[in-house]
Amino acid sequence: MALGFYEQNRNGHRIISHGGDTVYFHSDLYLIPDVQVGLFMSYNSAGKGQIDPRAAVFEKFMDRYFPDSAPPQPTLATAAQDAKKVAGLYLSSRRSETTILSLVSAFEQLKVSANSDNTISVDWLKTFSGQPKHLREIGPLLFQDVNGSDRVAFTPDSSGHLVLALDFPVFIFQHVPWYKNTYLNSGVFFGSLGVFALALLFLPLAAGLRWHYGRKLALSLPERRARLRTRLVCLIDLAFLLAWIAYGSLAEKNLSLLSDSFDPWMRVMELLGLLGVVGTLVALYNCVMAWGNPNRWVWSKVGETLIALACLGLTWFVFQWHMLAWSLKY
Repeated sequence: MALGFYEQNRNGHRIISHGGDTVYFHSDLYLIPDVQVGLFMSYNSAGKGQIDPRAAVFEKFMDRYFPDSAPPQPTLATAAQDAKKVAGLYLSSRRSETTILSLVSAFEQLKVSANSDNTISVDWLKTFSGQPKHLREIGPLLFQDVNGSDRVAFTPDSSGHLVLALDFPVFIFQHVPWYKNTYLNSGVFFGSLGVFALALLFLPLAAGLRWHYGRKLALSLPERRARLRTRLVCLIDLAFLLAWIAYGSLAEKNLSLLSDSFDPWMRVMELLGLLGVVGTLVALYNCVMAWGNPNRWVWSKVGETLIALACLGLTWFVFQWHMLAWSLKY
């Protein structure tokens, strides 16, 4: 990092850069002191393609007018071993950690994969055709694009976990602990959503089948009440999750939804979440009652258990990602 700028390197040239984005403009500045050349560009649209147009212009500009003249470095003998060593999930250091916006980190994590040809791929580094770039090891835990200049380096932190660094030094990528793993958290989020949706779907469906075959719901009055209250909790939790999905999708396209004007609606979403968390106790009580009835159908017990587990999972997810934060500042 430099004073208000940052240092990059491409094709052997030291480059002083700075980029920035607002709602309406997306700009980049590149200064190449050793050849006394500068490049500045600014767009009034982010574009709709799968690539960053500013990065594409800069890379093509450098490769055309200042190509890399250095001979290719050999691949290290430790390439296969080190590719497996660095594979895994990483989290950007440029993130919200304790605010309500930390939820983004549950789903946006960088993945490093070890390839069969002893190279690695970083899912955020892709060719202009959208294919993942392959990077080979040219130094200890230092990898370079086999067809370009992009480099990725890994170094252990104070805890011994690997940290990933790019030529873009505004952030690094840190090891993801198991409890923040995106696959685990996505499974809890969408798994719970599926359980709540099915529980509500089966409620009228089961009632219709019982009516069709002339069967009554063989439950005591307390069991019936616990069962219905649990379905109400499912409805609240489902509304809470769907509201967050809708909010995330809309806010990505309309940044005004991230302003204070949306705070009242955010409080409504938090209220739903709080009711769902408290409702976990209702689901657990209903599950205990189900298993305490020896005459209850086993699959009914399994269903109530799944609902209780989904409520517990969602409660853990809510507190893990600060979704009930008192302050909406981030």
